[in-house]
Amino acid sequence: MKTIVVLIDFTEGAKIAFQQALLLAKKQNASLYAVNIADSNDKLVQTEKDMKAFIEQNATNPSEVKTAFGVGALFTALPPVLIRLDPDLVIVCTHGVKGMFQHLFGAHILKLVQSIPFPTIVVQENNKVNLAEITKILMPIGPNPNFKSKVVQTDKLSKVLDAEIILYEIDREGADSKENLDKNRAISKAYFEENKTNFRMVLDELKVISAGFSRQTLEYANTENISLISLMANVSKLDVLFGVGDKEVFLVNPYGIPVLCCHD
Repeated sequence: MKTIVVLIDFTEGAKIAFQQALLLAKKQNASLYAVNIADSNDKLVQTEKDMKAFIEQNATNPSEVKTAFGVGALFTALPPVLIRLDPDLVIVCTHGVKGMFQHLFGAHILKLVQSIPFPTIVVQENNKVNLAEITKILMPIGPNPNFKSKVVQTDKLSKVLDAEIILYEIDREGADSKENLDKNRAISKAYFEENKTNFRMVLDELKVISAGFSRQTLEYANTENISLISLMANVSKLDVLFGVGDKEVFLVNPYGIPVLCCHD
């Protein structure tokens, strides 16, 4: 891992994301960039001053943290900045559903991670995991046609962190998407075996009757002390009914389990 980016909006949540990024960058000997998007050019100078103060207050060695800025609307101005930096990983903290959207990473966290063209880890304000000490990554099997992208990105991170992948599936016998689930399970198993990945498979019987599968998956993750959950950032056309709601539940989950968002 060469470059890590942390998104900063100067809130208490940003301090959590920043500390996590510092820990991971130190362990990986990676360059760390703190990034913010200013509303306008008129506010850019003040934003740069605020970032300098934020880093000095929250980093033991401020000189080790680089900065980068964009100007404009968050969802359109952020991607070009990230593409220029070409990070291996982006880290952001969500304030959850209580967050007011004003360049705050709150209830719009799903839209934000979908706009980021790089693997992104979302941490919560009640985060309970040290990203530098991740040992178990839960990777739920879904019907997304581009599922292999998640397999590849999760595998890469697992090797960087020396973590085990739990390939998790809730038994959906008779589901309309069963053919895609079977295909993605086979793709995952074959890829992990070929790349000598440390993984195991778990088939869980359906225990929680709810819209979508996030509730049961999160309960399993909490019980099994999972360090990180891996999801696709985008919603599959095969899962439009519950996909958006499920992903939002994962991202703001009450257990403080970070979520890796992978891209097609």
